[in-house]
Amino acid sequence: MATVTAISIRSAARPPCADVPNDWDLDVGTPETWRTAVQICRDCPLLADCSRLAKAFIARGDAPRAMIWAGVGYDNVGRVVDDLDRHRIAPIDRSRPMRIIRSGTSPACTEPALTAPRRHLVLGQPLRPTGTDCG
Repeated sequence: MATVTAISIRSAARPPCADVPNDWDLDVGTPETWRTAVQICRDCPLLADCSRLAKAFIARGDAPRAMIWAGVGYDNVGRVVDDLDRHRIAPIDRSRPMRIIRSGTSPACTEPALTAPRRHLVLGQPLRPTGTDCG
């Protein structure tokens, strides 16, 4: 985080990407706005600092995702986008309802338990009885 502070202290003016961040977002814009953003990055006086910061994030495993950073486009998994004209925004399907699938029998009793049983789920292991049988 100290690197970000150092960059902002050295710069009296805000970088152009801070004013209109959606132009640098690969989930929102178009190839034309992305090309313009890349050109603005190349003309930015903070390009060297921004590039060093991006390389530091990539080195620690936090590659930029779905954005243009230091004049380089990154897709949703952090890979470099070589051709912004061919990059396509991955649609997010939010219209599908969540389905709950019950794998056991439904409880026959309707009496609430006095205390909630402690449950520990371990994937791949059968569940132990909780002592909440109504029978």
